[in-house]
Amino acid sequence: KYFKRGQNSRVGVIELSNPSKRNALSLSTLGQLLDVIKKVESDESIRVVVLQAQGPAFSSGHDLSEIRHLQNEANEESGYRGEQTSKEKLSDLFSLCSNVMTSIVESTKPYVAKVDGVATAAGCQLVASCDLAYASTGSKFATPGVNIGLFCSTPAVALGRTVHRKAAMDMLLTGRLISAKEAAGIGLINEALAVESLDDRVDEISELIATKSPMAISTGKPVVAAQLGLPLHEAYGIASKCMVDGSLREDCIEGIDAFLSKRIPVW
Repeated sequence: KYFKRGQNSRVGVIELSNPSKRNALSLSTLGQLLDVIKKVESDESIRVVVLQAQGPAFSSGHDLSEIRHLQNEANEESGYRGEQTSKEKLSDLFSLCSNVMTSIVESTKPYVAKVDGVATAAGCQLVASCDLAYASTGSKFATPGVNIGLFCSTPAVALGRTVHRKAAMDMLLTGRLISAKEAAGIGLINEALAVESLDDRVDEISELIATKSPMAISTGKPVVAAQLGLPLHEAYGIASKCMVDGSLREDCIEGIDAFLSKRIPVW
């Protein structure tokens, strides 16, 4: 229920569709989301994925009522030896959330977040995990775990790999909401736009990406992520290998022929 095709058949759309719960990332929602991401990954006809949401909130993050229920269970489990403890269930919840985020980062397809509303905690993490992000000027972002006594440690992973460390720590330590304009300024999103321009801008970007070589993107995107944590010489090593391998693939041969012939390449 989370997936649909865009107007361009090469663009896939994943849409969070539980606005009454502010698109909270419950255990059930995360499981369904991961299933959709895996299906999209295996569909060669989809070249780019737009991640969006229904309602006034992009995503409020984890379902706090679900976490509170597990906390209550934990208090009642003294000496309990059931099939699975509440701590194990919490571990499953946060592990599943991490799997969703890493699946987006490690996907061979570009992910574009389209945000019109509030994205907080794991919802902000979801935005930071996408390759590109565009938001309406009325959108806001936060990692407010400190306000409820639970530091946003897992959102910090995505946030810290997207924005400067001090900008990330500002959000993580204060829990404050930042505007879309400020989010663009620190690099959390690419651009803040008037809400009436948001759809057209995301369509423009996703459709442009869909015209590019899927082979080049599917091999190049993982290298960008992989090299970030490596020493300089190792980073150039894996990037150079990607360039060599890519030079011999059919898309590069076609692309260079098309450029020299002054024609549009056929991928």
